[in-house]
Amino acid sequence: MKDKVDVLIIGSGASGAAVAWSLADTKMRILCLEQGDWVKPTDYPSNGRDWEARLFSDFAINPNRRARETDYPINDANSPIKVVNFNGVGGSTIMYTAHYPRLKPSDFKVKTLDGVADDWPIDYETLEPFFAENDRMTGVSGLAGDPAYPPKQPPMPPIPMGKSGQVLAKAMNKLGWHWWPSDTSTPRSTMTDAAAASTSATARRAVLKEQKPAPTSPTGRRHCAPASSCAPAPACARSPSTATAWRPASSTTTRRA
Repeated sequence: MKDKVDVLIIGSGASGAAVAWSLADTKMRILCLEQGDWVKPTDYPSNGRDWEARLFSDFAINPNRRARETDYPINDANSPIKVVNFNGVGGSTIMYTAHYPRLKPSDFKVKTLDGVADDWPIDYETLEPFFAENDRMTGVSGLAGDPAYPPKQPPMPPIPMGKSGQVLAKAMNKLGWHWWPSDTSTPRSTMTDAAAASTSATARRAVLKEQKPAPTSPTGRRHCAPASSCAPAPACARSPSTATAWRPASSTTTRRA
């Protein structure tokens, strides 16, 4: 390809998708280079009963185990973290399970509060408008009122928590642990209808009322944990960047090689 472009984006993951989407309405010629291909939602492991087995094969987090044609070998033996990556349109958003928690205000001040690592050069308040815009774009569902965060209102009603989530929530209540239903991202075409969402919200609030006061750390921060099922979200119940940014962007001016 010898055509000249104005913007070259390397990789079509969450960041690449956000940049492409933000520039899609301009007159610039945009090219994204992606090593992988489109992944069909019907191919996600969560569509079948063998989803656990496939998390150790063609949808494994580690590309050495995944061994797809588009993968390359990595060595993370000396790394303190195991990075989730995926070569394909959408990048690692193909792998995520639709949970959408924000960073907490305290996460930006770990050096000040906990004496580890470094504080961020920006704070939660600076990023909050962008968190909100991202929530709106990806259709985040959630329950407002989590005391671990400053006041925020998820754009979509909460989805049902499920039996396993309720069991975990009640167990945390007995232990006196603070918990809150995790924000989740669902495609607009399959979102829970208003009646079901209302019923879900009522059920969640009923369980939340059983909570004891949340314990705090020596720094005064609450210990928080989401209550949810560990099974990955089905294809119809998550919203990777392929749905929220790449398809809208590619329908205008974005090009892909």
